[in-house]
Amino acid sequence: MVELYSICWNITNKCNENCKFCYRKVCSDNSLEDNKKIFDNLSKIKIGKITFAGGEPLLYKDLFLLAAYIKKTNPDIKLSLTTNGKIIDNILLKKILKYFDWITFSIDSASNIINEKIGRGVGHLAKVIELLNSCNNKIKIKINTVATKFNLNDLDNIYNIISKYNISRWKIFRFYPIRSSKENKNLFYLNNIESNQIKKYVEDKNKISAINIQYNDIIEFETSYFNIYPDGSIENNLNENIGNLLHDDINVILKLKEKELINHNMRKSI
Repeated sequence: MVELYSICWNITNKCNENCKFCYRKVCSDNSLEDNKKIFDNLSKIKIGKITFAGGEPLLYKDLFLLAAYIKKTNPDIKLSLTTNGKIIDNILLKKILKYFDWITFSIDSASNIINEKIGRGVGHLAKVIELLNSCNNKIKIKINTVATKFNLNDLDNIYNIISKYNISRWKIFRFYPIRSSKENKNLFYLNNIESNQIKKYVEDKNKISAINIQYNDIIEFETSYFNIYPDGSIENNLNENIGNLLHDDINVILKLKEKELINHNMRKSI
């Protein structure tokens, strides 16, 4: 059986924040029944983890029903939730802890001023810290940071915040100018010297940190992720549709993705 360890399922493009670096795909959400069909299609292969992202996945009204269906069908699959945390209260948190094995929060700056400038909002950081206190040692926690010109010299301030908690992984992503985020490329994009500065920071910090810190450059965006979009579509690294899991077999799509990766590596070697 083919194995695909990690899948990123962008379950909705709806969001309650307005991040200027966001590159989500604008398309319609599927119904619960259609998303169950997508999971049944995925079940033809071996899956290790499914991460629900968006948009804001908690705005998909049937998220927990879908999570319950997945866990009932295959309890061995790890479920992860990538959320801005904005609408999480105690009741919602209990449901998250019931169904999910991982939770991911975004901290893109330790400054409220910067968070407001990039579209997170001034209350974003305080809410994430509140949730870190509520979730600590109850679920595996991951922190995402989009590396931009705004936070190039702010990483250690972010580290000082998250080092107070039991964080399993801190992933720093280089800003990727695709879709709507292209219009803000000049505002956010890091040149190679700046990107290498972050790589060096991560290398040095990993020597002393209990947190597993990773840096994802643009090459990882293009080759390392299997993304499902809200309508079930799958894209290649040129943002072209290569299939839809509602009606195309997962094994056929994976062959196309494998071919794309081979071609990508060939282009790199030329």
